Amino acid sequence: MSAPSRIPRSLLSAGVGALILLLAGSGLWILTRLSPAAEDPSADPDSDSTGQTQVRIMLAGDSMTQGADGDKTWRFHLWNHLDPHVESLDFVGPFTSPATPEQIIPPELTGGEPDDGDPDSVEYRDPDFDQDHNARWGRTLDEAATTIEEDVRAYQPDVLCAMIGVNDLLFPISAEEMEERLRSYVLGARAANPEIRILLAQAPRIALADSDEGFALRLYVYNELVQSVSEDLSTEQSPVVSFDLAGAELWDTAEDTYDGTHPNGRGELKIAAGFADALSREFGLGPAYPRPLPSST
Repeated sequence: MSAPSRIPRSLLSAGVGALILLLAGSGLWILTRLSPAAEDPSADPDSDSTGQTQVRIMLAGDSMTQGADGDKTWRFHLWNHLDPHVESLDFVGPFTSPATPEQIIPPELTGGEPDDGDPDSVEYRDPDFDQDHNARWGRTLDEAATTIEEDVRAYQPDVLCAMIGVNDLLFPISAEEMEERLRSYVLGARAANPEIRILLAQAPRIALADSDEGFALRLYVYNELVQSVSEDLSTEQSPVVSFDLAGAELWDTAEDTYDGTHPNGRGELKIAAGFADALSREFGLGPAYPRPLPSST
């Protein structure tokens, strides 16, 4: 490839500004930091041939994100939506598999020894996607807040997408405790990457809210906290944005879950669409999800 001719700085600045507006309007990702190779030719970065870093996304949460044996998961739908539009897309995280039976019902609950089971014994209904993730069946925000800094430091996501907190709400807990956990989670991620973009989904309603008024109240208060804490902690360098997934996608526990909690095929698609729309709207990452959503998945 021949070297490009030198462009006057004034024209270059104007052209870059116009390009940013054009790409932002079309919903394409603008990566604002250079790869190590672009800054230091001697570096050995995880970058493409143009020197632009990969767009690294960490999908974090609990069982609704990890999925179980035989699930597609909403991660499948989000990957296949974004991949054709986002160059060098990479899902990152410490895990790859859906939950094993031992993760769903830990053996120690029935008197056995702790055992995570064999991840090779479970599989996705369709494995055609980047399976890396940071979600665990039964995970609480309390636990996740203790590991997120290490996880972000190890896997270096540009964007953290999280849907977590329901498991903390299953037992009485104060709003102050939940706020502390949420703030610790966000600040932990930011400690590892000061420029990380964070997208927090408000927790969708589960069937327990219909029979347990205490849980329903805690869920409502927590989702208000997700919104207020996101607004409070958001900065220009590291934006934190929340969105109402259930409201945006008209979430229906009877129609969108197989057990009142975990998403079925229709629910997986709705979660993926909600995250895709928010990523496009808030961070200019990919286009919005096509509507109407398909009736079968």
